[in-house]
Order: sequence, then C-alpha cells, then structure tokens
Amino acid sequence: MATRFFSVKGKGETFCQESINWALLRGFGATRLATVTAMMPFVGYAILYNSQLSHLLGGFGGLLDQQVSAQKCGQFLSFETRLNLVYVGLFTIGVSALVFKAAAPRELKLYRDVNEFIDQERANLTARRVRSMYRTVSGRRPRVGQEILNRASWLNSDVPISKASTEFAGNKNEDVVLDLMRSFFQTQDRHYRRMAALFCFVFFIIGTLHLAVPSATFTFRVMCAIYQSY
Repeated sequence: MATRFFSVKGKGETFCQESINWALLRGFGATRLATVTAMMPFVGYAILYNSQLSHLLGGFGGLLDQQVSAQKCGQFLSFETRLNLVYVGLFTIGVSALVFKAAAPRELKLYRDVNEFIDQERANLTARRVRSMYRTVSGRRPRVGQEILNRASWLNSDVPISKASTEFAGNKNEDVVLDLMRSFFQTQDRHYRRMAALFCFVFFIIGTLHLAVPSATFTFRVMCAIYQSY
C-alpha cells in the first residue's frame, strides 16, 4: 500500500526517489553566497556577542550582555548547550558531506546537471560505453530501457560489439544517444545507492536543525533586546 502511494504514475519510481536524490544533495549550500550567509550568525555571535571570548578579542565580545535592555531578556540556552548543539550540527553535516563524496555517483560529483554531463561526455562516448549506460538504465528503469532499445536495437548485448560499434559510428539519430545519456544521468541520480543518499539527506537535516537552534534562540534574544529598549 505504501509503495503504491509513493509511486509516480507511469515511471515506476517513488516519490522519495524523485524528491530526495543526489542532485538535490549536491545543490545544498553549493553557492559561496549561501555559505557566507549561513556562517554569518555564528561568526557574528562569536565576535560581537560572546562574552566568553571577549578576553581573546581585546574586550570586544559580549556586546549583547552590555546592553541594559538585554538584561530583561533571559538566555534560553546556556553557552555550553549552544556550543554542544553547534558541535553536533557541524559534525553531522560533515558526516553527510563525507558520505556524499564517498557514495555519490561519479556523474553527480563531476557535473552540475545533465546538460553539462552531455557536453563533457558526448565527444568521448564509444559503443561499449553506450551499452554500459543502457544496461544501467534498463536494469533500473525497464520501461525506459525498452523504449530506447526499440529505437536502437544494436544496444542489445546479443549484437556483436563490432557491429554495435559500426552502428554507433554511423548513427544518424543523435536523439537516441542524447536521450540515453539523459536517462542514464537521471537513473544514477535517483537509483544509485539509495540508502546512502537517504543517510546523507537525514544527517544534513539533523545537522542543519542543530545549528539552527542556537542561532534562532540568540536571534530571538537580540530582537527582544531591541524592542525592550523602546
């Protein structure tokens, strides 16, 4: 029942496979702007507000505690608890990153999307490599594999590789090769080492939540101090 509920009509893939995949995991925090933005609350906290670090910063830290209005806004979490949450968050995100580097398919680690994959790999394709890609697609997505085979029978392993090479070299239907490459990239994205992808996703979410708690509680205290001053 659950399998039927999560299946995607006509594709033989689950909602989980479409929604949680290696491309999604690769996209998390990929831009420098996202990285800097995510770090700002923690950098600001360490430099401007953390009284425990003020002796290392020439008395520059602990600015929030020096504000009169902040005395009316108690700390929701102790410094030690916030530090522990940040440590656990960074650790779990680090584990997630290591799992991605170790388990993600080569194509998803090297290329941002399917278009870049095609641009870089198309010129170096051989009949043997194309057949290997077809076997991957056919094994994971039989319906898609059969549709491609109907358009290029030389992909079948029963056809001698010499004949397949000749057919591939003289292939006039470039769309078949491009469709196969797109299907292969998508198959790797959605089907390759699913347990590792789910593990990576769960650890990233857990780490993000742990990092968000100290930032959220401290931001709430800053806002409280601002409005208490009026």
